[in-house]
Amino acid sequence: MLYFILGIIAGGVIIYFVLKSKKKKKAAKKGDETKDSNPVVEARKENLSKLENYIKEKSAKDKITNDEVQELLKVSDATAERYLAEFEKRGILKQFGQIGHDVYYLKAIGLKIKGLF
Repeated sequence: MLYFILGIIAGGVIIYFVLKSKKKKKAAKKGDETKDSNPVVEARKENLSKLENYIKEKSAKDKITNDEVQELLKVSDATAERYLAEFEKRGILKQFGQIGHDVYYLKAIGLKIKGLF
């Protein structure tokens, strides 16, 4: 009976230290995540910045297409579409057309683009 009680106490102590160790690792990992930036987020910011500069270079009459954005940023069709939609939501671009190759974007007239990202 004595061995049983000592076993339970020893097991409890081991579990306590294992859980404490995991908490420390989690806290350290969480701290590392805030120090190191996420490469996906960084790539997205860089792509949006490139697209912003590309839009600035265009005149108000120049069409911007999804294919151009894909080629410029080396991203998928869906990603290019999301980036263009974000600029449209911010009022930088206006979409014309609904589906396929008929869709293009123009700069919103009279809007200054300054440090969006």
